[in-house]
Amino acid sequence: MIWVVKYLKKRQILNSTAFRLLLACVASFSVLAVCSKSSFLYPLNDWVDVNCFFTVGRGIRHGLVPYRDLYDQKGPLVYFVYALAALVSESSFLGVFLLEGVCFACFLHLGGRIAETLSGRKEAYCLSVPLLAILVPVTPAFSHGSSAEELFLPVFSLGLFILLRAMQEKRALQNREGFALGLCAAAALWTKYTFLGLFLGLALAALLWYGFTGRIRDLPRLIGFFLLGCAALTAFVIGWFALNGALGDLWQAYFVDNLTRYSQNIRGGAYDAPLPNLLNNLPWSIPGALGVLWLIAAARKRGWEALAASLGAVCLFVFTYFSGRRYPYYALVLCVFAPLGLAALCSLLRRVKSGKSAMAAWILSAALLLANPWIAYYASGNTYLMNVRKEDMPQYRFAQIIRQSDDRSLLNYGFLDGGFYFAAESLPVQKFFCTLNNDLAEMNEAHQESIHQGKTAFIITRMRKLKDSANYQLIDEASLPFEGRTWDYYLYQRMDP
Repeated sequence: MIWVVKYLKKRQILNSTAFRLLLACVASFSVLAVCSKSSFLYPLNDWVDVNCFFTVGRGIRHGLVPYRDLYDQKGPLVYFVYALAALVSESSFLGVFLLEGVCFACFLHLGGRIAETLSGRKEAYCLSVPLLAILVPVTPAFSHGSSAEELFLPVFSLGLFILLRAMQEKRALQNREGFALGLCAAAALWTKYTFLGLFLGLALAALLWYGFTGRIRDLPRLIGFFLLGCAALTAFVIGWFALNGALGDLWQAYFVDNLTRYSQNIRGGAYDAPLPNLLNNLPWSIPGALGVLWLIAAARKRGWEALAASLGAVCLFVFTYFSGRRYPYYALVLCVFAPLGLAALCSLLRRVKSGKSAMAAWILSAALLLANPWIAYYASGNTYLMNVRKEDMPQYRFAQIIRQSDDRSLLNYGFLDGGFYFAAESLPVQKFFCTLNNDLAEMNEAHQESIHQGKTAFIITRMRKLKDSANYQLIDEASLPFEGRTWDYYLYQRMDP
């Protein structure tokens, strides 16, 4: 290992952009292959959120439009990403895993750049990438993998990196950087608008920075390019829905229903409050907190960086939890500050001679890359599913029955999409294809009408059986552990005359 590091260093390969990106990709895919249920090592990702995204994404591939034809609550960019994944494969999670790996690799790369920039040490990059790769996926906030929060991490990191680098270099933001920040903010809006918290904090910090450092004349230009970036992505989203005649559906589902229905319904179990939630994710929450404190402690030298990080963290935290919901995976967005703590750690290397520290850092990085998959296997809470045979999962067991029928139409009733559409390779035939957490009267009425009129050939329920239904008969049932408890699933088939 030492010989390989020396050879690469001699050839000046270690710090090249291509090698760094390769390092980030290796670190990303080697850990996600173990930690993410979207990996090829798992029979399928059984998380309900991910299956909602993938069902809508597959629907887009077949001409269905989110909100109008398939109702769900996240922003349209999530579904566009999953539609791209469906281009690779609709019958497996291979496309999802590939996109997840690329996004996480970008997050690792940008996190390494943040640590390198703030610490002033090139070694910070090679240390931060494998450390971040293992510190984030083994925590509860990572959940089952492929969440909207996880896929958006590189966008958070890009916004944070652009502003911190400019402040560190004591220069105004370039036009392209302002445009990129606008793209990032628009991406937040059209993915999950609570993500806007970080960009609000960064915008406030940038305004204060420009105002108090004699750059006020440059502010209109920065705002102009920022708004241009926002407009570019927003025009694409608005244009796509306008062409599909679904602007009203986008407005009603994504904004009106989310703000008036989703935030008021806190069903789905008791979860830790926001601060205890962060304490459940110590591998990255400790570095994040220490990193912000490190910047604050060095305020004389890094005052503006400290302000940007502090405002970004506070605003993102408030936006994430202001609705009252506190699902464990919500906290994942805050891991974007972990590189700050790694920068603080790497800044201690200033006391070590550059040559020796660089060699030691790369050797440690290589050791971490080799050890990470093994650490992940024993530390991740998802690996239990690796030992479950595909044919023993309710999704595939029911799919074998459904595929024998000429009519594969089904309704996922009483719970979020459990992956049964995916396993049966079936697309929903109605707008409300599962039961969501907002208790819409229209959704409940549509489901009752569908059951009473026998609109689908099959119905699948979880933890409760159909009552008073003359149209369906129970034909199979199965159980599967999920999030610490065993869930019972029931398959009903329509009794055709």
